[in-house]
Amino acid sequence: MKKYLFGTLAIAIAIGAAAFTTSANRTQAFVQFVGNPLIQTDVQDQTQWEQVVGVPSCDFFCRKACRIQIDDSKLIANPGGPLLPKVLDAAKVTSINASHCMDNINYVPVTLHGTPGSYLITNEN
Repeated sequence: MKKYLFGTLAIAIAIGAAAFTTSANRTQAFVQFVGNPLIQTDVQDQTQWEQVVGVPSCDFFCRKACRIQIDDSKLIANPGGPLLPKVLDAAKVTSINASHCMDNINYVPVTLHGTPGSYLITNEN
């Protein structure tokens, strides 16, 4: 009887431990802004942020929306078609907070809301 109790307890502990561990093998992706930085709703629109290969280049000054580094699992197929780059998943990145940058003309993303996980917003090199 003791063997079964210890065996059951060991399985329960293993399942519990596995439920609270995070995967260290997550793939990071870059999305680049492809909309109009003069329009705040464009910067806030998840479909205006498309996946790119490599690290996209930004201006040397914080003047306009540029790129976000985010977990690949936060991207979905582009609603424009399967041949287009992936975009931010609106179910996971529910909103993008945008405000004016230093030129007070263009908008830049400030924070992501929803369940984006870890991310890095870059508006300049």
